[in-house]
Parts: sequence; C-alpha cells; structure tokens
Amino acid sequence: MNMDQKTAALPKAADRGESALDRLLKRIGRTEEFPTISKYVMEINQKLAVNPDDSNATDLANVILKDHALTSKLLKMVNSAFYGLAAGKVSTITRAVVVLGYENVRLATLSLGLFEHFKSKSSAKHLKEVVVGAFWSGMMSRELASMDGTVNPEEAFVCAMMTHLGKMAMIHYLPEEYRNICICMADRGIGEARAIRSACGVSYEQLGMALARQWNLPPQICNAIQPLSREELQDKKNPPERLRVLSGFVKALCDTIHGGGQAADKNRIKGILEHYQPHVTISGKQLKTLIKDSLENVHQHAHALSLNTSQSTFIEQLSAIYTLRKRPSPAEAVPAMPDRPNDSFHLTDDHLLKARARIPGTRNPKDIIMEGIQELSQIMMADYDVDTIALMSLEIFYRALDFQRALMFIQDSATRRMSVRFGYGHNCQQLIGSTGFQLGSSTDVFNLSIQVGKDLIVADSYDEKMTHIVPPWYRNKIDAPAFVFLPVVFQKVCIGALYADRDTEGLPISDAEHSYLSMLRNQLVLSIKYRQRTA
Repeated sequence: MNMDQKTAALPKAADRGESALDRLLKRIGRTEEFPTISKYVMEINQKLAVNPDDSNATDLANVILKDHALTSKLLKMVNSAFYGLAAGKVSTITRAVVVLGYENVRLATLSLGLFEHFKSKSSAKHLKEVVVGAFWSGMMSRELASMDGTVNPEEAFVCAMMTHLGKMAMIHYLPEEYRNICICMADRGIGEARAIRSACGVSYEQLGMALARQWNLPPQICNAIQPLSREELQDKKNPPERLRVLSGFVKALCDTIHGGGQAADKNRIKGILEHYQPHVTISGKQLKTLIKDSLENVHQHAHALSLNTSQSTFIEQLSAIYTLRKRPSPAEAVPAMPDRPNDSFHLTDDHLLKARARIPGTRNPKDIIMEGIQELSQIMMADYDVDTIALMSLEIFYRALDFQRALMFIQDSATRRMSVRFGYGHNCQQLIGSTGFQLGSSTDVFNLSIQVGKDLIVADSYDEKMTHIVPPWYRNKIDAPAFVFLPVVFQKVCIGALYADRDTEGLPISDAEHSYLSMLRNQLVLSIKYRQRTA
C-alpha cells in the first residue's frame, strides 16, 4: 500500500475526533456521579435560560438551599474579601441576591458547585493541581475583567475556570484514559496537547465544550473554552469576544506556569502577551504585578472555600516565576499517575444531605436563627421592601431546622383568604398561588390556631384526634405528617403565617427551637411595622 492509499484509509481527523468524543461522553455519562452533577448544573443554568425577567430570588435560593454544604460555602464566600462587601454580614441567600445581583449569585453558585464537585475528589495530587490552576485562572480573569470594564468579572471568573473543565473531567471520570496520556507523554517525550490527541483522539477543549453544551450552558461560556487561533486574534473585521480573549489569555498563562524553567517562563509569558495584543493591553510590568498579587489572593480566597493550596506544585511554580524561590524539579512537575476516584461524595444527593445534616458539628439552629435576626434588624433601617424581608425570614426559618418545606401564607384583606405567597423546599413552586384557605368561623386546625392566637405544632396529622380537624385542602395539596404553623399578627390582625413540615412523624421542633422561631417571627413583625411607618 503506497502512502496515498494509507492516507486515504485513515478516517478524517474531524471524523476521528467526533467518534472519539462520542465514546468518551458515553463513558462519562455511565459513571455514577455524572448524572447528579449534570442535573445540578442544568438546574442552576435554567433559572435564567428562558426569560431572566421571570426569575426571582426564591427560584435560585430553592436550588442552592437543597445542598447544605454548598449554601454554607456560598455564604462564606459572599462574606469574604472575594466580594469585599460593605453591607454587613450576609446570612441568607435572599439577601445575597439583593446585594450582589441575581446573575452574579447564579454564576457564583454555578462555579462553586462545579468547583466543590471536583475539589472533593482532589485527594490525588494530579487533580488537585488542575483544580488549583482552575481557581487561579478564574481569579486572574476576574481581576483582568475588573480592569477592562467591559466584561462582567463574575462571568469572566466562570469562563476561565471552565477552560479547565475538559482536563478535570478526563482525570476524574476517565482515569484509565488519563493514565494513557501520562504514559504517552513520558514514553514519547511530547507535550500534553499532542499526547491527549494521540491517546484519545480529542483535545481537552473539545471534551470541555461538549460537556458545557450538554449542560446547556450559555454560548459565551461554551465559546470561551475553545482557544483562539492567531488568525482569529488578528481578524480586525470580526474581533473575538472579550470573554473568550480573557479566558484564552489566562489559560495560556496557566499552561505556561505548569511547565518550563524560570527563564523560559518569562520568555513564554512575553510571547503570550505579544500573541494576544492588541486585545490584552496590559504591560509586562503590570502582568508581573498581577501575578505576584494573585498569589496572595489565591491563598486568601482559597481559605474561604476550604481549598488547601499547601504543597501545591502549581503555587510553587507560580511563586518561582518572579522570585528566587526554589522551583519544583521537572520530575515533580510531570503529572502523577491517577488513582481511582473516591466515590464517597454525591453533590445534591438528597439522602446524603439528610445524613450529613445529622452529623455532629453541623451548625446549631440557634446560631443560624440569631444571625438571621441580627441581619433582619440591620436591614430594617435600609431600603428593603417587605417582600424581601419576608423572604429572608422564611429562608432562615427553612434552613435553620432543615425542614422538608417552608411556606409563607399571606392574607388578602379584600377576600380574607390566606394563600401561599412564598416557599422553599419540596414541591413549593406548585403550591405558591394555588394553595390556601378561607378565614372564618371554620373549626379546622388552621382557623382554630388563628382564632385563639396560638402556634400550632403537630407531631402526627394522622392521629385520630387530628383527622376530623385537618381540612381537605391540606390533605389534597400538602398532606405532611408533622408540621408547625405560626400565625403572624400585626396590630391585632393575622396578616399571614409561617409554616414548615417534615416527612416523618414526631415532634417537628423542640421547645427551645420554638422559642427561637418565635423570636424570628417577632423580628419580622417589627420589620414590617418599621417599614410601614417609614413608607
């Protein structure tokens, strides 16, 4: 067979890449954890995918609050120097949305969720290094976007992190393939970009883009994963998107930092600056300052995210570029052979979340409620509307005691009907606006609670003493075995009620927890009273 025949016998590169990519995606899709993280990412993304104007803080908070660990990490990040807020401590997702904006919280949640997913598996050295590099890339791109002024810094952060998605997915979901890539690099003495194409028939960028599209991420995020060619950068008629430029520039820097000697790095960084001009207009001196500052920023913000950067080869290499610190040896810089992934963590897995909530050391409900009351008292003086204050109160109510569901009923004074206005947790979206009851002389358990001015705490709604006073609307719409119902009274009129339930029989709250919830309700009433007086 002559050379032309051999060439003809080979499938086209695009065909090989497509079929190889399909095979890799199918294998990833069959892994135990991938469906869970996919569902989470798609749910977060879809909150603004159809019509941003129709989305609200409750929709987003309901997704975030499903995961206790993610909620805590997000609030910790919001209160850290990462955002540098001057608005006082933020203890609810609702207020985070008000302070930072819906889109910024959505982007932060998306990046944090993916970050936590891969970070939790990064006990192996090779994956930890990629995660640290991805975080640094996000931080650098965020800073460059702030200097640029035409790009949303949070969007830049997400896009830059996503440029590493393909490699993180390869290491975590396809360890055997990654092992072959490492072997190919060592045996043939070639770079990682050539090695992955040789071993797998695709690039990390192709894999990352395919996953991003599978998750229906916005086009600007998907496009940012694909590196820019020299022709695209030099095209004056159709200049590339700024997000893609920043992501590509920072990714090139990150790849350079991962390898090469100190002098080589400086030369390569100079070459990267020249390659991306005139789209990236910072000077070499400015970039040197940014890289130096990024070390402190990574250490500071990594602490807020519980990311351990100690003994990170990437951080050592970053430090060595413009300092005299010892550089890791070439042997240390070669990716380690991957271990088997740890399958102990499932993001947003309902059963795991419930189990985790019972682990000793989980935050005390009293602390969450008292922090919430303090925040409500602070914002009472600010220009917050009553709906936002009510949402914050309900979120604290829901999160503090890990209820299955929490609802806020509001009375329509014209019709004297109590209807669900807000909700968090199980099936709440189906109940908002469609569920409620008429106030009057009825002897059902909810009207009785309001008439006598007493809180309702039900341990078993199916008990024979309860069955005749639990109304049909409740059985048809909610039907929880254990619940609490706390009327909210203002100027001797029941204007609404806080409700929460559990999916198992037994006292839903203790006496002490009831006291704290009563304090929360009192703060809500005080806030409403103050807003009405200043309206």
